[in-house]
Amino acid sequence: MLTPPGAFAGKLRPVWLLGHGLTSEELALVELRASGRMAAHRRLGPSDPALLGARAQLRLEPDIGPVSCFSPFQDRELVLDAAELGAGGVLLRPSNGRMEVERDGQRMVVSAREAIFLAGGGPASLWLRHVDRVDCLILASDRITANMLESSASLRVFPQNNDTLVLLGNYGAALMRGLLPMSGPVLLQHACAYMGDLVDILCGEAEAQAPHTVQDRAAARLNAIKSDIEAHLDDQALNASQIALRHGISTRYLQKLFEGEGETFSEFVLQRRLDRAMRRLQSPDEGKRSISEIAFDVGFGDLSYFNRTFRRRFDTSPRLVRAKHRAVLAGPVMPELPEAGSV
Repeated sequence: MLTPPGAFAGKLRPVWLLGHGLTSEELALVELRASGRMAAHRRLGPSDPALLGARAQLRLEPDIGPVSCFSPFQDRELVLDAAELGAGGVLLRPSNGRMEVERDGQRMVVSAREAIFLAGGGPASLWLRHVDRVDCLILASDRITANMLESSASLRVFPQNNDTLVLLGNYGAALMRGLLPMSGPVLLQHACAYMGDLVDILCGEAEAQAPHTVQDRAAARLNAIKSDIEAHLDDQALNASQIALRHGISTRYLQKLFEGEGETFSEFVLQRRLDRAMRRLQSPDEGKRSISEIAFDVGFGDLSYFNRTFRRRFDTSPRLVRAKHRAVLAGPVMPELPEAGSV
């Protein structure tokens, strides 16, 4: 819950909030050392806001808005309502994978390091696909501007190379890592206002920054194509002609875009399907699904081809991956941490 400006006091510090039942593998994933030795650790408690089903959160105390959500729920509908968080709006930025956002009949795909701002207009539905972390900035209701509401209504997606977004991300990261000395109400209120102003500038830009060169435009088009592929990866009939038609380009030009990165369309699709299969084989939520079900779910139509390409990519078999992961889950339980509010 955001700390009211009138209650700002003390020195700003990062705090890890960890859920119960985290495995050693998940603890490694959240990279507890990322914020330095000064970060405090405590358990997620009933009073802590549930955000994206994250199994771990990195927040600030006092809470001035930035939150990093680690190991959020995957491949299920998540309902996000800023009002339920006691906020006016939320900026969301996935670190990898993709995030699908739907509200009022509109649906957008937010790729790695892109961002979207949600405010007003009721709750939005989110689906996270292979996202390890979502960086968020929660803004209080009194900081929401007309620019923000307009951007939210259109579900505008901000490209990862947007100058304002990059500046905002770097500033938030410095705060989260404890690199900026910040104490007392004056500085803390200034930090809140500065981040809110950056979001207003971001949302108020006439249009997303356009690529400046032919290379930039090609890269932007390829990113859009990759996002489209990610959104339809489970379709066994997915092919280059289908994607090219949707993006208004020739199949040859589509292949040329991929060749610029040293791979083919088919190789990219195969690698992404294998990566998705690997993650699902390691997910505790997929423990009851058979290997063949997972293979078909991620877009493979032939089990023997899946096993052969999986072994070639990872130098191990799907069966061994699952067995090793189950052994990790059955290993020693992590030491108990203090309950929320005990530090």
